[in-house]
Parts: sequence; structure tokens; C-alpha cells
Amino acid sequence: MRHSQHLIRAAIDDSGIASLPCACGRESALHLIDEFFEALDADPGSLVGAGWMDEHAVDSSFFHRSAPAVARILMAALPGYDTGAAREVLLEALADLCSGDTDDLVARCRAVIRPGVPMFLEEIASGRSSVNASFAFEIIDMLGEDAWVAFAREQLADFLPRALLDDGDGRVASAP
Repeated sequence: MRHSQHLIRAAIDDSGIASLPCACGRESALHLIDEFFEALDADPGSLVGAGWMDEHAVDSSFFHRSAPAVARILMAALPGYDTGAAREVLLEALADLCSGDTDDLVARCRAVIRPGVPMFLEEIASGRSSVNASFAFEIIDMLGEDAWVAFAREQLADFLPRALLDDGDGRVASAP
């Protein structure tokens, strides 16, 4: 078992997801995580934009009780999937978990995701993927980390799509 798999298993055990009901009606939301990682390891491209959390942890912008546990597990998994479609799926899901209409649960998800800001900045600066850089930037922005958003726009502009460089007043920050 790879080190990242040990970390993911520890996060699953610690998250309490096995004791949380799933919004789909199953007694435990653990099946969502098991099925997700099985698909992520077998064919990550099948999960891109697939809404795999729908009707399990989220419904549109409404979050279910398992959402913060899912966020915790995905944050533990992110360092182990450093490239490709799997990384994109994880970042996309974390961005989804930063937005929503269930205030308390969104706040809990953001609290779990917020310590990852340095990892999201590294994703932007890596230049590996403009899609992943976009998700990472959006996460930082949704977390309300205004100083880091400004930093990314000013110092990491070369790695971000131009549309993300608009600073809110219609001006586009110039690359350094």
C-alpha cells in the first residue's frame, strides 16, 4: 500500500463517514468514498465533470451531513494524486465543496479545505495544468483568502487563464 493510501484510509477512519447516512438512502455514506476511489484509480477521466457527489453528499448547491467528511478525505488524497485527470477530479470536487447554500456545512467544508491554500498556490505555480490552476484559484477565492487571491493575480499571472485575472473592477492584472 502506498503512503498516500495509508493517509487516505486514516482520513476515512477519522472522518466518521461510515457512521453518516448517505443522502441516497443508504445507511452509510462510506460507499460513496469507496466507489469514488475505485473509479479514480481505474479511470479518472470518467469522473471529470460527472457530478459523482450528487445525491450522496450534495444536491445542486445543498450540502448533506457527509460533505465535510468528504472534504477531509479528498484533502488527504490530493497530495497523492499530483497530476492528470485524477488531480483534476479532486480539485473540481473541492471547488464544489467550497460553494453551496447550506451555510453551516459549507463553513465546515471550507474550514477543512482552508489549510490547503499553500498546496493550491503550488498547483497554480507548477504550470502543470491550466484547468487545475483554475480550480485551485477558484478554491482560494471561494475561501475568501483575498490576500492570496491578489498574490496569485500579481505573482502567478503567467500560470492563470486570463479570465481569472480580472480583479473585480473590470481591469486585468498584468503579468509581472
